[in-house]
Amino acid sequence: MEENQGRRAPQISPLWSWLQFLVLAMLLGGCIIWLNSQQSHLALQLSQQQQATALQIAHDQQREALLMNYVDSISDLLVHQKLLSAQPANPPDLVVVVAETRTQEVLKQLDPDRKATLMRFLYATKLINNDHRIISLLDADLRNAHLRATDLRDTFLVGANLSGADLRGANLSYATLSHVNLSGANLVGADLHGSDLHNVDLSRADLSGANLKDAFDLGGTNFTQARSLSGAIMPDGTVHP
Repeated sequence: MEENQGRRAPQISPLWSWLQFLVLAMLLGGCIIWLNSQQSHLALQLSQQQQATALQIAHDQQREALLMNYVDSISDLLVHQKLLSAQPANPPDLVVVVAETRTQEVLKQLDPDRKATLMRFLYATKLINNDHRIISLLDADLRNAHLRATDLRDTFLVGANLSGADLRGANLSYATLSHVNLSGANLVGADLHGSDLHNVDLSRADLSGANLKDAFDLGGTNFTQARSLSGAIMPDGTVHP
């Protein structure tokens, strides 16, 4: 009994207790700071995503308005200024100059889908038809245009920049394509029979399964620069292996 009474419970040093409390407080504070940092980071990411989405929507609406205004303005020139019967050269009528300038400027600002819409409009109105050639597309910015399965037969596309364009299954038969930039374009299954292919840039273009039968004026056009000619019908009617 006396022996038990002589023993004392171990005493915890106040300094050690204080150190433990300090360590716990620091860990808790660090966790709170980390959580606040993560929350701030997530909030910043969400804000940036919302801003990017809003900016994309604004740009999309701007491009749509630009395209609609273009269609309206060219339609007005067709109806009220007789654009389709205007003199396109030597010298061109003022209405032609206005239409061409407007076309070139608008194409620079449109996305690939709306570039295709504009081209379909020009085709439907016969403004780029071989028989009329009212609006020239020389150096027109049609890069990466989404023209898959688009009907552009018998059109005057001299000098247009169609690099990287999606022209899979497009109908370009009897089109005038001299000096057209088709580098990197996808022309798989495209119909180019009877087209004018003078000095066309085909570097890295995919012409797999394309129909090139009876294409003419091939000077300056190097088919060996194409990425693929597999299964293509060549100008002389032979099928490329």
